[in-house]
Amino acid sequence: MALFAYYGHHKCASTWIHTVLDAVCADAGWRLSYLPEAKDFADDLPGYVARHGTDFVSYVNAEIEHARSLPAHRAFHVVRDPRDIITSGYFSHRSTHPTHAWPELLPHREKLQSLPKREGMLEEIEFSGQFLDRMAAWDYEQEHVLELRQEQFTTDPYRGFLRVFEHLGALDGSHYNKARWPGYLVSSALNILHRKNSLVPRKKRSSIPGERLLGIVYDQRYEKHAGGRGKGETDEKSHYRKGQANDWQNHFEDVHVEAFKARYGDLVERLGYSW
Repeated sequence: MALFAYYGHHKCASTWIHTVLDAVCADAGWRLSYLPEAKDFADDLPGYVARHGTDFVSYVNAEIEHARSLPAHRAFHVVRDPRDIITSGYFSHRSTHPTHAWPELLPHREKLQSLPKREGMLEEIEFSGQFLDRMAAWDYEQEHVLELRQEQFTTDPYRGFLRVFEHLGALDGSHYNKARWPGYLVSSALNILHRKNSLVPRKKRSSIPGERLLGIVYDQRYEKHAGGRGKGETDEKSHYRKGQANDWQNHFEDVHVEAFKARYGDLVERLGYSW
């Protein structure tokens, strides 16, 4: 089968997307490599993929130079309104984002907690440069990479994931009647067991049934992760805080708009958004 990749960015629904991909890969018998940063593959992504027999790369803080280094593959890339990344980041970095694997966040968190929101948002605008600069440097004209906006993807995740796997060439669109499901379930069970015990044979598939893909997406729906809250309902203590686009409009003041433009120029427009 071909090599697949997901390219994401911090605060662009990467945790949710990776969770869906993890369940799909478990079913299909694909080896998924979760690689948050270049340090996780020692700046040698092709070498890592070859050594680990990776079928699907989940590179959630993607840099274009490493993405370009991979051999022929099919991929999708998800971006988000950078102003919402900053807004989401402010609340997450101030209170909820785990720090055990990211100790560098701790001094920033202390600073955010010591400042009023206006000044804290200004700090977050600068802090987010490590994420937004990667989005600014990305090549959005790669034929093998499907470009998606989080706002569209999460509004209709069923259509979104069907589109992704169709682009990857890994969508089985045929109907699975009662006679076909037992065989699929057996292969799926073997693949899931193989993850825990390599002695169990793997029944690697070339594609995922659309019906199964939609079931996985449903099982990972926002409301489930948010404890029953709908999108737009806020819980400041949750990683899934609000789930609503354009939340930046509730928090950006003129001073933040000016600071954003001074730091990132026309990034909003280049990504297809507007003020």
